[in-house]
Amino acid sequence: MISLQIESVKLTNPYVFNKIDPKTLRRVLDSANDTVYQLYLITNGIKERQDFASIESAEYALTAYVKTECGFSGEAKKQVWNVTHLQSLLLKKPKYTLRCELKHIPTNNTLYKCRIEHKNPEKIYDQMQCNIFEINHILSETKNNITI
Repeated sequence: MISLQIESVKLTNPYVFNKIDPKTLRRVLDSANDTVYQLYLITNGIKERQDFASIESAEYALTAYVKTECGFSGEAKKQVWNVTHLQSLLLKKPKYTLRCELKHIPTNNTLYKCRIEHKNPEKIYDQMQCNIFEINHILSETKNNITI
């Protein structure tokens, strides 16, 4: 029997407020902007990607996560503004992206697919519940249609 494991997700405020330590920033100035962005997320205790469901099956593959994209504010915004080549990070808009896809591995058919972007975490939580319900429904239908 295929079971869907539900993971706990806590969506944080999609803003980076705390700046990186100046010594650390100097060390990563030669790095790509994505590396510096990840450091800001770590400094502010924000998880960029959180899985909300998983499945253990050789027949099905499930991708189900919420990605948080953060905007900059406060001290972090001032710090980024003062470093010319990092200013493109200020273009990032705060939002949550939910992605959920269920595939049948032997046929490579996509049985369910959902992608939504929103600023409101409540909309994302509601959509997660809808996705879980739909996937459970699809898995129970598929199980009932299998003939031995």
